[in-house]
Amino acid sequence: MGNLFDGLFLYEIILMLLGSILFGVVIFLMVKNKELNKNHLMGISLAIVMIAFPSIKSFSISDGIINIERDLEELKKNPNDKALEKNLEQDLGSIGDRPISNVERLTTLSEANLELGKKEKASTLAKEALAKAPKNLQAAEVINVIEVDKKIESLNSNPNDKKAKDELKAEIKKLKEIPTNSGRRTSQIAKGYEALGDKVMAKVYIDSTRMYQPKHPIIKKFENKNPLIPAGDEVEKKEGADGN
Repeated sequence: MGNLFDGLFLYEIILMLLGSILFGVVIFLMVKNKELNKNHLMGISLAIVMIAFPSIKSFSISDGIINIERDLEELKKNPNDKALEKNLEQDLGSIGDRPISNVERLTTLSEANLELGKKEKASTLAKEALAKAPKNLQAAEVINVIEVDKKIESLNSNPNDKKAKDELKAEIKKLKEIPTNSGRRTSQIAKGYEALGDKVMAKVYIDSTRMYQPKHPIIKKFENKNPLIPAGDEVEKKEGADGN
């Protein structure tokens, strides 16, 4: 019953419960009076409507969550597909601001909001999921990905700010400690190291992202930049230039 009521507004739950009570009362009267009259039929019809309306809403929410999960998986494979993004936004809109309390559903909705760039909403939902299930790694990942993103923006605004660098390093460390096989996590760590100017570690996590999510946009973006030159080759190149 928990999943049946999850996402339903209070009036919908009350309507379903009253409908169930009404249905039971009518059946009891039919058995007691040993007859089926017009009032009984009207009562049964009304009870069915009262039960059916919130039930349909409940099934609609379940379908919406399933569609969102499917959209997220498809977007991992094809991250630049705008049609998939539009589908995700539409499926997310079908849930709206319904009072979801199930941890798995909250996590899915937080991931969907993050995928669409709605970071504040994503963080709120992930924190709610994490409060209910402290070992929820996916929710923790969403929260830390957003925190790393904030620190990257802060550092980009003040590139020479040591405090901003230290805060970003601390958030990267937290994100690295979350053991999820996720391209979202590794790509964000790579972005963090890139902001810190650590190209070697950025490349390491770009390679990790390639394993989890081969078509992630950050891979192409990084490859379009100048390739890394090993330290020894860099010295040889410099000495050759000086000799000329």
